[in-house]
Amino acid sequence: MTVRIRPIEPSDHAVVADLVAVVLSEHGFTQAMGGLEEDLRDAHARYADARAGFWVAEQDGAIVGTIAVRAKATHTCEIKRLYLRADKRGAGLGQALYEHAERFARAAGYERIWLDSSRRFTRAHRLYERNGYVLVAQVDNDWEDNVYEKVLGPG
Repeated sequence: MTVRIRPIEPSDHAVVADLVAVVLSEHGFTQAMGGLEEDLRDAHARYADARAGFWVAEQDGAIVGTIAVRAKATHTCEIKRLYLRADKRGAGLGQALYEHAERFARAAGYERIWLDSSRRFTRAHRLYERNGYVLVAQVDNDWEDNVYEKVLGPG
């Protein structure tokens, strides 16, 4: 069962939106929050420049995960949209998606990665912390976000 990580295509949008909706509903959220629907609808265009990207993980022809990177500031990028189908968690796919995004960030010349993630996503937080992220803030917003940061050293 080989997993292929590839750039999102316009034809993927409905499947990606469904995947994200299922994951969010597991944690008591909807896609209507925070501009997420709009972001996903135009993901192939919104993340289509040299310093941004949106990828899907595909296994046996099915999209089973996603991750994205976009510029936050000149030397800082933001990891977005790390979502995995429930039956694919715990087998290293989240780590593979994360590593893909970090390699991209390094190649694009970013010096720092920033991300926010709902406190409800405890498994994702463990992944971030294992990969060198430091909790820098807890935000009392609709998402109940934790904000993490990682300084990219030589890599």
